[in-house]
Amino acid sequence: MKKVAKNHIFSLFIDMMRVLLSYPKWFVAAIISTIIVAAVEPSFAWFAKTVVDDLKKVNNDISAYLPKYIIMFGGLLLGMGILKFADKIIDKTFETLLIISLQRTYLQRRGQERGAEDISRILFDSNRAKAGLDIIHKDSWRIISLTISVIIWQFNLAPQWLPALFIAVLPPVLIGFLFGKYLQQASLNMLTIQGNIAASTSDDKRSELFAHQKSFLRQVIRLEAFKGGSEILMNLLSWFGLLIIAILAFVFDSGIIPKNIQAGDLVLFWTNLNLLSKPLNDIIKVYNKARESYPALIRILRPQELTSKS
Repeated sequence: MKKVAKNHIFSLFIDMMRVLLSYPKWFVAAIISTIIVAAVEPSFAWFAKTVVDDLKKVNNDISAYLPKYIIMFGGLLLGMGILKFADKIIDKTFETLLIISLQRTYLQRRGQERGAEDISRILFDSNRAKAGLDIIHKDSWRIISLTISVIIWQFNLAPQWLPALFIAVLPPVLIGFLFGKYLQQASLNMLTIQGNIAASTSDDKRSELFAHQKSFLRQVIRLEAFKGGSEILMNLLSWFGLLIIAILAFVFDSGIIPKNIQAGDLVLFWTNLNLLSKPLNDIIKVYNKARESYPALIRILRPQELTSKS
């Protein structure tokens, strides 16, 4: 059974890659732009540490340093702004092309015309299936690049804080995997109901239309409740990670935090904590995103398969 499931997932992955590689130049451009933005983002932590360390050396006389800091900060903002703007344009263009490719793939594989169901799958399922493709060309690369970049910056600037950094971000990752199966089922229910809505637009089916719309509203609320609940728990556990560090450092004197704390190192730790929390939390979001988009991917790339098996 497990071997069959692995073969099914691998086969689905191959189909997803075929769609992504239908526009190879945009695929490569999307990956490169994601990596560049993620790699440069931790430079703000370096800038914050530099400013704090310099201010400690000059005490209260900062007037001579202000022009340099303003120019450096402006340059960082401008450079990051240009990179993010280019990344956004590339991503939006590629994502639109992916939706077009998914729509064409479905029409090629549907086997027969299905009327209103075809409309539903082209308009709704294709858009939700696109989110699954985003994991391959964007989300995974951003998580890997930003995690490696943050660790490298932290290791070069203040390596003694690395253990505390990992302890602080670990608890949220562990809790997030609990919601995936509920998101997948809610997503499948939404897609099914959207198909029912598309098939109930005639005047003689008005009561059925209203009933399907109410069901759709309930599924939307349910899906958002699962998403919101997981994010709240992850934020709460981020605080719990900091609490663990405080207990280990000040109650048990574990040495997890350096005894001589420098202001610049503390600023760097806090900035990198926020940066590292993002990709690690994104691991959970990507997992949930994969579970949520899975039914749509099956309905688009495998229209002959029973959706009940999703």
